[in-house]
Amino acid sequence: MVIALILCADHGVSLAASSNGTRFPAQGRIEAGYEYLNMFRRPLGRSYGVLKTRDHFFTLSVGVFDWLSVDGKIGMGDQTATGGAHLPKLEFNDGFAGGYGLRIKVFEHEPSRLKLIFGAQHISVHPCDRSINGDKYETFLDDWQVSGVASSRFKALNPYVGMKLSDCEFVYKINKHDKKRRYSKYHLGFIVGTDLFFFEDRIRINLEGRFFDETALSTGIAYLF
Repeated sequence: MVIALILCADHGVSLAASSNGTRFPAQGRIEAGYEYLNMFRRPLGRSYGVLKTRDHFFTLSVGVFDWLSVDGKIGMGDQTATGGAHLPKLEFNDGFAGGYGLRIKVFEHEPSRLKLIFGAQHISVHPCDRSINGDKYETFLDDWQVSGVASSRFKALNPYVGMKLSDCEFVYKINKHDKKRRYSKYHLGFIVGTDLFFFEDRIRINLEGRFFDETALSTGIAYLF
């Protein structure tokens, strides 16, 4: 199922930080896994078009307390800027990508299994430089996000919904000078996703979509140690 969703996303046409789901490793435990992010569309302001990115991460979450998780990720990502009135179409191949964040469980009601989670995440993608018509383009993308989600578990299924406030920056230079920053057009977004738990909750599969400020999908699998 996860592989099928990844293939569908690739054939769509792209970066944002995921909320990292609903799992909180107990104090002193860690969760490690793989995550795929595909941001299909992130509009930029002032007629600078849209951004797209596809990223592959190794992920790690550490339980500092039962209510606090520190999250990190490292991997590779590409980037495309297209549709702008002031720039050519820019397609950059895979380069370094990484991120970090934290999540706080602010409320939990055991009888209903309801949880409220606050999170703050940052992701940065630094694709390879490229040349167009003799000009060298260098770029990176930064995404900062705070989010709040509500979840309730039903057997192995843990769906969640929420909102996020984000700021995406597309930074580029032409021929090593004239550095520019272009910001996302929209900042408020909607999150919907689910965690699926297997093998006594050790294995977690996550599916998440993000809308309005961006159109994006993330999916991953992780193991609790």
